Amino acid sequence: MGKKSTVILGIALVVILAAAGFLYTRLAPGVQNSQLANEPSQSEGSSSSSSSSSSQQANPAPSFPMEDSQGNTVQLSDFLGDKPVFLNFWASTCSPCKQEMPDIQALYEQYGDQIHFVLVNVGAAMNDTREKAENYLKEAGFTFPVYYDVDYQAISTYGINSFPFSIFIDAQGNLITYGQGKLSAELLQKGLNLMAPDVVPAP
Repeated sequence: MGKKSTVILGIALVVILAAAGFLYTRLAPGVQNSQLANEPSQSEGSSSSSSSSSSQQANPAPSFPMEDSQGNTVQLSDFLGDKPVFLNFWASTCSPCKQEMPDIQALYEQYGDQIHFVLVNVGAAMNDTREKAENYLKEAGFTFPVYYDVDYQAISTYGINSFPFSIFIDAQGNLITYGQGKLSAELLQKGLNLMAPDVVPAP
């Protein structure tokens, strides 16, 4: 059994390394403390030519399977195409992940009816378990929807190997920007504004 787990982990790491350049090639390098990847400049922000350019360079967000809190399998694609999606990869064993959770909860309470919040627990990739994660969420009183990665399929799809990691997807299902590491409340709101300007006011 231990050998099987080691083989599965090895295969997952190979897949993650192979996919590691996905977001880099689709968008841009990750967040640098005060900036989100591929963030438009202020001069581009509201211009029609910028909007046209963005639509021509649409990058559809790839889907992956995950489990909901009841153990049912759902796909990221189930959430795409009707509302913007805030996608966050986290673990209850990750201190930076937990540090940004209160800000995510506050944004969920404000925009949860207009934006899909999809928080994916990465489980074994961070030595976490569903039981640990559920206990942490209950104790902290967080109410945003949480899903669970299965066999590293979620993180391997996006080539993610550090946490937390946030991805912002517009209502058409296109990748808009992402942030690597703990994001401040201001950056989280900025990301939501970039993907859903009609819903979230600019910070």
